[in-house]
Amino acid sequence: MMKANLITLKQAQELKALGFHDEVSHYVIPTIPNIPIRERVPYDHNSLRSWLSIPTCDEVIDWLRRKYDVCIYTSIPPFVDPTDDTHPILYRYAVKFCNKRDGWNGRVRVGETNLSKNVYAIKRQAIWLAIRWIKANKKPKVSMGKVGHK
Repeated sequence: MMKANLITLKQAQELKALGFHDEVSHYVIPTIPNIPIRERVPYDHNSLRSWLSIPTCDEVIDWLRRKYDVCIYTSIPPFVDPTDDTHPILYRYAVKFCNKRDGWNGRVRVGETNLSKNVYAIKRQAIWLAIRWIKANKKPKVSMGKVGHK
């Protein structure tokens, strides 16, 4: 059973491809079918070829900000839906790329989520917006140690 605050398996695969190597507590071994997500001491599970780190939504949001300058934030204050008899609290998140070099003028609006009463579903939706934007717009950084010189 997946914990509510974890990202999806597909998102974890995309993040590994984007270079996610933070230490997290949850992991899965995708090559072994029907094995649920496991938990252990924090470790970079992505460093093992056949393992896959499964971070929480908040761990990913922090990593995206640190690694790619992509910020995920609440775009409206949470509010109570007056049209629903159960009066759920609704959330919406937005995603922006913040170009540090250009400051205020370097911000790029990536997108905004729908409204939802499930805060983790909305965070995962915002993470998808960020992943798609990064894949389309950001080039991977090349390590100078791996570049051959003649």
